[in-house]
Amino acid sequence: MAALLAHYESGLIVPLSIAKAHVHMDEPQLTEALKMRQRLLERAVDVSKEFKVEAKPKIRIDDDVAQGISRTAKEENANLIVMGWGETTTLRARLFGSVIDSVFWSAHCPIAVMRLLEEPTKIKRILVPIKDLTPQSIRTVQFAQLFAATNQGKVTFVRVFNRRTPPKQTAEFETELSKVLAQGEHQVNSEIQIVRNDDVAQLIIKTSRSFDMVILRSWRRRTVVGLAVSDVTTQVIGELTCSMVLFGEPHS
Repeated sequence: MAALLAHYESGLIVPLSIAKAHVHMDEPQLTEALKMRQRLLERAVDVSKEFKVEAKPKIRIDDDVAQGISRTAKEENANLIVMGWGETTTLRARLFGSVIDSVFWSAHCPIAVMRLLEEPTKIKRILVPIKDLTPQSIRTVQFAQLFAATNQGKVTFVRVFNRRTPPKQTAEFETELSKVLAQGEHQVNSEIQIVRNDDVAQLIIKTSRSFDMVILRSWRRRTVVGLAVSDVTTQVIGELTCSMVLFGEPHS
């Protein structure tokens, strides 16, 4: 995914692998860990070559994996951190796992945490639930447009209003979102769906079954440990059956 985005933006990727530090640098376990990470980075470089993207692989020895990721991102002046999201036993472990949570808390740049169930190049139909048009939400819209542009995909933006919302309010939102899309740097095939439903989470889950990927937004609070999402997002994440991206930005 990182190679795909970097190729489209004429950028480079920094494949990073962290080895947990030991008190003694000659520990056999550390030596083996470094060898394994070197093999992983070689595979990452091979992928970048397939997309004709420059790669600058790095191995870092650090006491803290999350801090190692955040520090390297800052040192390399990264514009985006791309992380994978593996399946684990519970929703809380998936959502608030220590590494992901800590990187969200400390990183200086946007983060895209991805759970991909198929090859990125096969992801064409993208669903983006959107609640408001704050600067943070608009940057999530822009990220969705960027990803769709790399794949010639189509983005559907869905806004769910409750059944009592006045028609004038829904019409105004659609007009404003249309303006945001028109002003985007990446012009892609997109549509807006305005839906009336009192169960937002279930509507999104049901709609997602016709899509390859859903892009959701998170936010960060420095007063608590990193990652925060709404109750709706938590429920959606727990029941999605397609690929997913959780997109978040720096606290600042």
